[in-house]
Amino acid sequence: MSTARKDDHQKSGMVGVIVTRLEDPFFAHTIAHFSRNLQAQGWHMLLFTVDSQAQVDDALNALMQYQIDGVIILSALLSNHMTKVCRSKGIPVMLYNRSAAESGVSSVVIDNREGGRLAADLLREAGHDRIAFVGADTEDETSRERRAGFEERLRADGLSPVQVETGDYTFVSGREAGLRLFARSERPDAVFCASDVMALGVLHAVRFELGLRVPQDLSLIGFDDIPSAAWPGHLLTTIRQPIRRMIREAVDMLVERMENSEAEAKITRFPGSLILRDTVRRIDTGQTKNET
Repeated sequence: MSTARKDDHQKSGMVGVIVTRLEDPFFAHTIAHFSRNLQAQGWHMLLFTVDSQAQVDDALNALMQYQIDGVIILSALLSNHMTKVCRSKGIPVMLYNRSAAESGVSSVVIDNREGGRLAADLLREAGHDRIAFVGADTEDETSRERRAGFEERLRADGLSPVQVETGDYTFVSGREAGLRLFARSERPDAVFCASDVMALGVLHAVRFELGLRVPQDLSLIGFDDIPSAAWPGHLLTTIRQPIRRMIREAVDMLVERMENSEAEAKITRFPGSLILRDTVRRIDTGQTKNET
């Protein structure tokens, strides 16, 4: 068995980062934190953007030309073949917001299912029973897991989403999904979106194009807690990802494996937290906002 590892040759000090959906404010924010954390530990980031999961392997092949010491992949997966290639070259892989069963691949993820459950619980507590979901296509693991937790909790109350619409994690797709939701005869009284940016698109559509009041006519929840979710014009209720802690953990785990070839891969899962703002109606007048 070969024992050739990354520490058999000089390190480049470069970490390859592959990201899809860079136009999503959440990922732009995330990349900035990754860059700062890597630089603080003496490593530099080489960023490669791709449009789809299918392009990840090609991007990694291109990054390998720069003799990277490790790789971080955001919200995408490597093929089994490229996982084996990285292992053979001694290049540790860190998946961020994705997890894989393959040995030798570390990951840091948010508990998407529990986040979906939190959203369902809040909407049910607020008295809603015509609840819609806006997510991505069924191939997207993140959206699929958030929807699964959401529907699991609704089923416990004998409910299911009255409507499901699909977007692509953009403001425009959220707006279009919102318009489709309310073009039907059975209108929802609440909507849970798989991302904040799509939720803000829905918010725009219902407020400014349909003339509905939020939260009086419709409650709305997002996921991620991007900075603009807290803007005074939005004040979006959402599920927060603790990205500073998550990224710090991801970088620490990757650096450990880049510096020590014997360090084992591991998976760390973080809980999300419910951030109460102004887009969900409150039945309990004693309920307070959570902005911490």
